[in-house]
Amino acid sequence: MINETFSFPRFRNYFVYDLKQLWRNNGRAVIVLGGLSLLSYLLWVTCALIFTHGWQAPTLAARGTIFYIGALILVLYNTRSYGYLTEKKAGSAWLMVPASALEKFISMMIITVFVFPLAYVASYMLIDGVICLIDSTAGQALIGGIGPLTQMISEGLERAGEQGLSFNLSALAFPVLLQFISNLLYFLLCGICFKKWKLIGAFGILVGVEIVITAVLSIITLGNVEWFNNLNDVASLESFMNAAMTVAGFINAALVLGLGWGIYHRIKTLKH
Repeated sequence: MINETFSFPRFRNYFVYDLKQLWRNNGRAVIVLGGLSLLSYLLWVTCALIFTHGWQAPTLAARGTIFYIGALILVLYNTRSYGYLTEKKAGSAWLMVPASALEKFISMMIITVFVFPLAYVASYMLIDGVICLIDSTAGQALIGGIGPLTQMISEGLERAGEQGLSFNLSALAFPVLLQFISNLLYFLLCGICFKKWKLIGAFGILVGVEIVITAVLSIITLGNVEWFNNLNDVASLESFMNAAMTVAGFINAALVLGLGWGIYHRIKTLKH
């Protein structure tokens, strides 16, 4: 008897189907985002030829900035990736696909958190690497700059350690990674909840939450002015920063779990 909640053969078939559907509807857009490296290269070279009368590719820092902008666009694009589920015809057809809510949820999570970001990173880095290979003015490929950047951060932490400050790099990276995942899931959830004005609705909620958080933090800060003034002590500053990173990690983990539950609940209760 086939398990109605989760069956791996059924999940595998659905996952393949899901990938094909997203590739047909949205997948190319993710790959095109990787082409931002080529677009920025062409614009940069054109501007260099016009204003300096010389051939110059964008610097490593400029290409890194464009990569970050592309990642931000990818996060916002999640309002569209499964946004068709709120449409009556497409959403009803999706509901009729023979797969459980859990199987559809897991497929959605894998594609949103892993497939789309990896596709973007791979396409961007590949084009950037080809550009650096054929144009010597571009310098080092972006992927090659990760090593020196990590080394620079490590050296900075070592210098901080010499001053009596001890920070854990992994404790900093973990909240950042969870924050990125929560951003992906948040815009995905808004995409499958709002029927229209998905992106505007998502930003509207963020503005409301930001106002509340700012008010709460202001109250906390004003009520503990003397405590914050004492953070000029090295030991107190170290303790505060490490505690802040730990709290940020727990908050972001809770956000990921909460948003994941919200997406699963929306899938189970979606009707047309």
